[in-house]
Amino acid sequence: MDLAKPAQSLIGSIGSIGGVASNVSGAAASNPVSSFGDVLKNTISQTVDAQKHAEQLTMAAAQGQPVALQDVVQAVSQAELTLQTLVTVRDRAVEAYQQIMQMPV
Repeated sequence: MDLAKPAQSLIGSIGSIGGVASNVSGAAASNPVSSFGDVLKNTISQTVDAQKHAEQLTMAAAQGQPVALQDVVQAVSQAELTLQTLVTVRDRAVEAYQQIMQMPV
């Protein structure tokens, strides 16, 4: 399963939101604190890496290579958990955006 294209699309969208946020905050954003877009980008990268690692271990076990079954199960569980967490964060961000858009100006 290749998550790179959807992840890159999401990163691009978040990057544009981060640009708007930095324009709004102006000079207050001069300190080197990571932006929300950077944190999200790192989280997406970690999620994709976890998925790839789980896929590699699964393929190695399926091909008969000496891989501990416990390692395969642990990697797949970790990948599933990170993906579920990322989806939850995405859903909450979309919900917050929708609530903001419904606010009267």
